[in-house]
Amino acid sequence: MSKVSTRILVVDDDPDIGIMIKTMLEYHGYSVMVTDKAEKTEELIRADHFDLLIMDMLLSGLNGIDICTRIKQDKELSTIPVIMISAHPNAKEICQNAGAEDFVSKPFDMQEMLDKISKHVSLVKPDDN
Repeated sequence: MSKVSTRILVVDDDPDIGIMIKTMLEYHGYSVMVTDKAEKTEELIRADHFDLLIMDMLLSGLNGIDICTRIKQDKELSTIPVIMISAHPNAKEICQNAGAEDFVSKPFDMQEMLDKISKHVSLVKPDDN
């Protein structure tokens, strides 16, 4: 699968983290949209096709765990892989219990993030060429 066609939505209420992830992923050829409006996550996913969601566990006003759980319970959205990110010490198990396919702890290693993204987008859409 061409990375250029891989669309990723990043949901983080810290604009610096959102910009950093977007810059890193675009450098590696991904198409990235960042939002700090957690309450709009499901609406954005429905309005625009995304191949992967990267979301912070703790978001202003809403809990990323609740959003992940709702996405995974929705027949239309449940196939979109979710990678949760957090600095919370027990976050990995909490995120996996909510249905997230993967987890990256903050501060995260860029190569670890790229490896996990590559793993999940290749599972979703293998290259047919």
